[in-house]
Amino acid sequence: MNQVEIHIKGKTYQFPTIIGTDGKEGIDLSDFYRKTGLVTVDPGLFNTALGLSKVSRRDPEKGELSYRGYDIAELAHQSTFVETSYLLIYGDLPNKQELADFSKRLSKHSMIHEDMLNLFDGFPGVANPLAVLSVMVTSLSSYYLEDYEEKLDMGVDLITRLLAKIRTIAAFTYKHSVGHPFVYPLDKNPYCTNFLYMMHSVPAGAYNVPEEFDRILNQLWILHADHEQNVSNTAVQAVGSTQANIFASISAGIMAQWGAREGGRPTAAIALIEDIIKSKTDVKHYFERFKTGEAKLHSNGFGQKAYDTVSPRAKVVRGIVQEFYKNRKLNAVEETALKIDELVWNDSYFIENLLYPNLEFYSGVVFQTLEIPKEMFSVMQVIGRLPGWLAHWKEQRKKGDFSKFRPKQIYVGENQRKYVPVQSRI
Repeated sequence: MNQVEIHIKGKTYQFPTIIGTDGKEGIDLSDFYRKTGLVTVDPGLFNTALGLSKVSRRDPEKGELSYRGYDIAELAHQSTFVETSYLLIYGDLPNKQELADFSKRLSKHSMIHEDMLNLFDGFPGVANPLAVLSVMVTSLSSYYLEDYEEKLDMGVDLITRLLAKIRTIAAFTYKHSVGHPFVYPLDKNPYCTNFLYMMHSVPAGAYNVPEEFDRILNQLWILHADHEQNVSNTAVQAVGSTQANIFASISAGIMAQWGAREGGRPTAAIALIEDIIKSKTDVKHYFERFKTGEAKLHSNGFGQKAYDTVSPRAKVVRGIVQEFYKNRKLNAVEETALKIDELVWNDSYFIENLLYPNLEFYSGVVFQTLEIPKEMFSVMQVIGRLPGWLAHWKEQRKKGDFSKFRPKQIYVGENQRKYVPVQSRI
């Protein structure tokens, strides 16, 4: 085992290094505070690895992303969301029988308890869908046993249940918001088709999901499925480190999606496109203000700070989206989006500053085509990210050697203040 030496105030301390299977190396500072009496300060944890994982690998310098060793481009073009979910959760691609059994379990468990329907009535129609989704997911813990630690195999079954039910809960959340009756899932429908069916069907007439809609939603959710240690995944693991149940842990990830920096970019991308349409300005002229610094582009679905080069997800999704819209009659949003795509990827300013349309930009456009309302975009991301959250939660539980997250801080406030009775305060 390699060691690194750190010199502090005339003393030398040695710490082991850990080398990943991809050759990346890190310093194990587990004993740093105990040995030195000091803490490391790393706001945002950008230089801190929370632990070891076999789930996914992101290489910021090379612009690479893989799930369990499989490149995301291969998975997006050849796999399905259900198959990729199995891969992330269980570690290997399923054989034909395993995939069939997993798909059958997802169909079997797609229904939710009828008593849960009453919970939807407690929310006003204008409630944020993430608030509803989080509460409904947490409420599932009331319908299943609590002995997760003693029966981890049951925990794995709960993983399947949650992955099955999340799309039903999400679709019911939308139906409640618009005052429509709930549409129950059909076992014969594939995973993504079933979600779109529940979203758009009404008793007066069933909605037939186009095959190309099913395919592109599979691809988008595959690309969202895991992205290493992002904020929402970290939230899941932070809560999970207390040995909280799976539903509480996943609910924390859902809440992390609420922020504009984590789950709001597809919505912001559509807002930008709609502003271009409303302003009746051509795309090239509109984007000049980003070059002059009059406006910033990052929050609107451009660039990806997690990479020092072009995001692999952006490269993959761009090709998928271009192919999807190639023979379709475009509406104003789609037409404008493709003009933005053509402009940005061929303009030296945006290329040099890595301000390319990212996964969230393209996702927002496709969600709009799938007739998903903007208020539901973050929910769509939650469904896509759920397999990764579940995989990391399961990995954390199975290790059995993890500690409760308890970061330290450096206090910079006032000291030794004396209490003054309220009548004597000025």
